Amino acid sequence: MRLESGRDVERFIDDMKRGRLTRRNFEAGLVAAGLGLAALPLARAGAAGGDHPTCFTWEWFKAPESHRSYIESYGGSPNFALWGDEEEAEARMLAGFRPDIAMPGSYKVRKWDADGFLQEIDTSRLSNWPDVLPVLKDVADMTPGGRRLMVPGWWGLTSVTFRTDLAPEYADPANHSWGILWDPKYAGRLSMIDSLIDGVMVAAIYSGAADPFDMTAAEVEATRRSMQEQRPLLRSYTNDESSWERGLASGELVAAVSWNGTPRRLLDQGVPVAFMTPKEGPMTWTSGVTLMSFADPARLDRCYDLIDAFLAPDSGAWWIASNGMGHSNARSFEAFSGEELAALHLPPDDVEGFIASGIFQATIRNEPELQAMFEEVKAGM
Repeated sequence: MRLESGRDVERFIDDMKRGRLTRRNFEAGLVAAGLGLAALPLARAGAAGGDHPTCFTWEWFKAPESHRSYIESYGGSPNFALWGDEEEAEARMLAGFRPDIAMPGSYKVRKWDADGFLQEIDTSRLSNWPDVLPVLKDVADMTPGGRRLMVPGWWGLTSVTFRTDLAPEYADPANHSWGILWDPKYAGRLSMIDSLIDGVMVAAIYSGAADPFDMTAAEVEATRRSMQEQRPLLRSYTNDESSWERGLASGELVAAVSWNGTPRRLLDQGVPVAFMTPKEGPMTWTSGVTLMSFADPARLDRCYDLIDAFLAPDSGAWWIASNGMGHSNARSFEAFSGEELAALHLPPDDVEGFIASGIFQATIRNEPELQAMFEEVKAGM
């Protein structure tokens, strides 16, 4: 396989995300793109890590505080393999990567089940399961056909963090709108998260889709036009939380799509920002832990102990304090006052009402079409 231009590389990444490559072409493309197999191992995960399971997830969860009871039981952390977004994770698993557990958003469960990635989870093996918030246990995407394929772990808001001194006309909550991300006054000073669930769904909400996760053909076309209109205004699409926070802190960015940890960290630095409740509706989300169909049976007990560690109240308290987002264990919130939770844009009591107040992320019905559209718009098409 030869990748001779930037467009060739983009096309390879697009094919990778949509799982259209054979393993041979996948490996050859990595070499041609200069990535190399060392950066993206395809063998059974955990083989070099002894008895520890391999957890496929985001950067955040490498922190020992996220799974302290596992470390105490087994004398070390599990093996961690990291992804940039869930689409990359899918491509890697379709190409042969075999982790034991993974930690996607709930909206991915049905698709990963259809891809053959998941097995049922026996919650009787989880000591922290009784303390998980009922509203999160009941998320339908986690239990297709009555099978428990995900345990909820983390939740929060996706919205806009913006500089109130640089965009004062949006400071009044009555003026909060996703439309700031389409405001031509701020061309080159706006940022979007580089993922299907954020990059496309935000545009769908802003362009008026009745259900952004189940759009009609006309709504898809309206979303495309909205994204095409927005693209020249953006400074970046990025999954790097630190990069949009640095941009907001320096003033290079006026507004960025973010999660609710961003405004807390910036306010702690004295940066004048606010977190919007857009009149069109913020997105609410939950993610959790899945047990993979190809998990090594010899490591299954450790997999369950790791899942239980992620659900522990001390893990949840660390998550809330360090990342400013919610946790599924109700006992995690006992470590915080109502004022502290409010400062994090988390409800001190009515979690169920808070989650219901936004547009809750759900299975994307026409995901391949939307992923293709997203890649085309980013490429200027």
